[in-house]
Amino acid sequence: MKQQVQRKPISTEQHIKMIRNVAGTMAIEGLTLSEASRRNLDRYASGQANYQQIMAELKAKYQRTE
Repeated sequence: MKQQVQRKPISTEQHIKMIRNVAGTMAIEGLTLSEASRRNLDRYASGQANYQQIMAELKAKYQRTE
């Protein structure tokens, strides 16, 4: 299992700028940032969830049952 990398905390101002950058990059491609995606980015940035947890939740949500 991969070892968790400790992330340096970021300020609220930095977080807001990063979210705007993500939304802007998506807008260039004609995409919008959904509220659910925004919440996941917020959870990740605040340390409430890590990448693996978010990916597992998304896979479970969208997994096809055949």
